[in-house]
Amino acid sequence: MEIINFNIKGLKLIKPDIFHDERGYFLETYNSKRYKNILENKSFVQDDHSFSKKNVLRGIHFQKTKLQEQLFYLSSGKIFYVAVDFRPNSSTFLDHISLEIESSDHSQIFTPRGVGSAYYTLTDNVNLIYKISQLYGENEEEGVIWDDPTLNIEWPCLDPIVSKKDQSNKLVSQIDFSLLTDLKEL
Repeated sequence: MEIINFNIKGLKLIKPDIFHDERGYFLETYNSKRYKNILENKSFVQDDHSFSKKNVLRGIHFQKTKLQEQLFYLSSGKIFYVAVDFRPNSSTFLDHISLEIESSDHSQIFTPRGVGSAYYTLTDNVNLIYKISQLYGENEEEGVIWDDPTLNIEWPCLDPIVSKKDQSNKLVSQIDFSLLTDLKEL
């Protein structure tokens, strides 16, 4: 297993060991004992599955209370993935990383508490499965508009399919991060 760390503290790309033979392949997408050290003893309480067609953009989402760690696994398709640091006291506050992920690579992304996520689907039939460390609560979630000029994300699209909910996401300048005490404590 290979672990790649990013400049955003706690954000990781995990490349699992894959065992190939004449039948196909086998890999572990999660093993609590094996992942214990990688994820600093984090445990997960909910699994989610998102299916999207091509040209869909979901996000940018983060939790403002009941903060979540997430472990993403792309089981089919190809996405342009973005993580944004929304922790006000972080040295990388409002920095982002972006990368393309293909299901054939079987890579996983771990996002720590206070880091938001978004993705754009580059193919049809995208299945993204993810584990979260806190039960989802709609009132705990915040959204930032995908093309916020403050973040300056270079998306590979001009006119993506965005849900009505995500179309009403805020600009970073409309969020008073000083009031988000859970995020300030990180």
